[in-house]
Amino acid sequence: MKYLLTFAVIFLVSCASVEEKKKNAKLKLRILHTNDHHGHYLADKDGQYGMAARKTLIDKLRNEITEQKGEHLLLSGGDINTGTMESDIFDAEPDFKGMKALGYDAMAVGNHEFDNSFKVIQKQMKWAGFPFLSANIYWKGTDNRVFKPTYIIKELNGVKIGIFGLTTKDTPFKASHDDAKMKFDFRDITKVAKEVVKELKNKEKVDLVFVVTHVGHHGSTTSNGDIDLAKAVDDIDVIVGGHSQEIINAEVHNNTVIVQAEDWGKYVGVLDLYIDKSHERSVFDYKLVPVNLKKRVGNKKVLIENEILENPKMLKMFDPFKKRAEVIGRKVVGIISKTFDGTRTKVRSRQMPIGQFMAKSLAHQVSEVDIVVLNGGSMRASLNKGKVSRKDIHNVHPYGNTISTVKFSAKELFEYLKVVSKKAIVDPSNLIGGYPHIGQAALTIKNKELVKVEARDKSWRIELINGQLNSTRTHYTLGTMNFLAKGGDNYPKIVDHENYVDTGFMINSAMMNYVEANKNIKSDDFEKDLSEIIIFK
Repeated sequence: MKYLLTFAVIFLVSCASVEEKKKNAKLKLRILHTNDHHGHYLADKDGQYGMAARKTLIDKLRNEITEQKGEHLLLSGGDINTGTMESDIFDAEPDFKGMKALGYDAMAVGNHEFDNSFKVIQKQMKWAGFPFLSANIYWKGTDNRVFKPTYIIKELNGVKIGIFGLTTKDTPFKASHDDAKMKFDFRDITKVAKEVVKELKNKEKVDLVFVVTHVGHHGSTTSNGDIDLAKAVDDIDVIVGGHSQEIINAEVHNNTVIVQAEDWGKYVGVLDLYIDKSHERSVFDYKLVPVNLKKRVGNKKVLIENEILENPKMLKMFDPFKKRAEVIGRKVVGIISKTFDGTRTKVRSRQMPIGQFMAKSLAHQVSEVDIVVLNGGSMRASLNKGKVSRKDIHNVHPYGNTISTVKFSAKELFEYLKVVSKKAIVDPSNLIGGYPHIGQAALTIKNKELVKVEARDKSWRIELINGQLNSTRTHYTLGTMNFLAKGGDNYPKIVDHENYVDTGFMINSAMMNYVEANKNIKSDDFEKDLSEIIIFK
């Protein structure tokens, strides 16, 4: 009992101390943030997210802090581009104009900004009217930064705050436009950050340093992430992150607060900082506010929190874009020589040409993929013979799923495919959406167990021989979709793998790009040797 009383006293003193620090703060600063917008300026078919509802929410959150005599900033972790037909066809014009209307103060430059030429990026900066920040992108062969200013300084109630941005070094290998490789040099984020922080602290005499990043929480094998940055660079107070499209609930590393709000504007992150009279960060509060997100209850989807009404002015601004997108959606992008059958009972029980078409589109969009794994449940309609429109392709996969990749060791890939191969053993009376469609490789199953994985062109192989795993290579790259990567349809969850990447490319956009690039799709090419993709012995 004595120890319980002691603990209770300590707890109450601690709470009192926190409340005292909040009460005596010189500045209460509310940082609102989003990341990885990916073209979702409109609400989805279930009324979730969308910038018109985000506007209503942000206005409310700003009014709240203003009434408390505090200040506010609105920041983005980048990747505004690439994701929906309604945005892509306009080079994200409605999205950037929407961000301007929302009053963003700055954004990190994301890798998917480089899916466009630099001329388009310059056009987007004019639409946005706020700074695009990335201190580690230089013109190739020079020491001149591409994005200026290098940082911005906000002085709020006498507190000086320096804000700069960083972009993943992997961008040249993830962007779909050649400008990323040909024109720019993406430098090490920790080295650049140390230089910028030193300049902000010594030259500009800022009190606090914030970084908007698009590098991912853990980074990758070739590019450092937010945790690495926080641990390697002192004097960073806040990192507003993006790229890995995760929920990061204000983790603290090396006294740096790191936040991230998943993607698509599903949430608005709210970080309240209390700055003391010495102009140092004292305590903080954090929450993520869902923007009309819903969960399934029985046969219905219901709001997880109170409904946020859409701002009518923003709806009016977006309406012309929405109507033009509907017209463009009917535009013919190519011709298919024979119908790709998407009948439910077929795609959930056997390898089908439509599965091969989707897999080929994924590999066309993201290079260096060795094997593709998709699920039959993701194929929702046939693609009929003859002229094909954007809308026709969208109907094949009418979801927001994006292409994901992960670089596996031979053993990791084999173990992953052992689980996947079980889903290929189909009971015709119990068809499942998780039935696997395999692209670019073949699986051999013996006595209901995977024994071999081999490239269709025989260029590589992983095989179980006398209980020992033999492989022609050490590593392989899997291509799939984020739904499966997160464990959807009871697939192995791989989003936590250190080499996992969500590219942000929509599956249906990849199919559109493939058809547009090839124009005349010969269906016979996708019907070859389907019986040799999953072989039972």
